[in-house]
Amino acid sequence: MKAKKKLNQEWEDFKQNAPDYIFAEPMKNDLLNWRAKLLGPPDTPFEGGIFILDIIYSDEYPFKPPICIMKTNMFHPNISSTGEIYISILQNDWTPALTIRSILLTIFSILDDPVMDNPTNDKAAQCFKKNRTEYDLVVREYTLKYANESPIHDENEQDLLSTMLHTEINN
Repeated sequence: MKAKKKLNQEWEDFKQNAPDYIFAEPMKNDLLNWRAKLLGPPDTPFEGGIFILDIIYSDEYPFKPPICIMKTNMFHPNISSTGEIYISILQNDWTPALTIRSILLTIFSILDDPVMDNPTNDKAAQCFKKNRTEYDLVVREYTLKYANESPIHDENEQDLLSTMLHTEINN
């Protein structure tokens, strides 16, 4: 029950302080299972994409980190072919002080600035290191192919995402 109480507090905070380029909420009112959508950062190969991820919490949260799975197929050094996101704050550097907001901001920040210390997708990591231009072209291709249509389940969410995209593009 501590996990759900903390997640409820985090959700209330997130609703008040969410960045314009991140949308997240519990799925089907289940505080242990969240769906998030990140807008691709402007002026990057991810621009214009909507990247969907699931965040799965255990009853041991906040003492155990959530599992974050990228549902949108992408070419990235820190995201495995199965979508598992490998960043230090979700493994060895986890601390109970981290929140849904800090997790999502970190994931957003690594989109165009991957952590190369311990990549999980070797092909993407090698491409990034050897030829950044080629890497950017592959990322852009993936963005256009996989991140342009999202499995949106209700019209309100579609309207929100459309508003978010227009706000981000016009700023």
